Amino acid sequence: MSSHARTVAGYVLIVLGALTLQLLSYREDSRIPSLATAFSRIMRTRSGRRGIMAGWVWLGLHFLAR
Repeated sequence: MSSHARTVAGYVLIVLGALTLQLLSYREDSRIPSLATAFSRIMRTRSGRRGIMAGWVWLGLHFLAR
């Protein structure tokens, strides 16, 4: 398995994990917050907003820049 395939597999696992958590958050007795709730809590602070911005910059540099 090449390093590119391992990297893609790792990102697929991360996305599947996030999707699983999101689906589990829809249960009525769940203590797991939805992604929207988590992001709204993160965006309340300046450091949280900077972290979200840094994440978007990282994604843009790695996936959109060519």
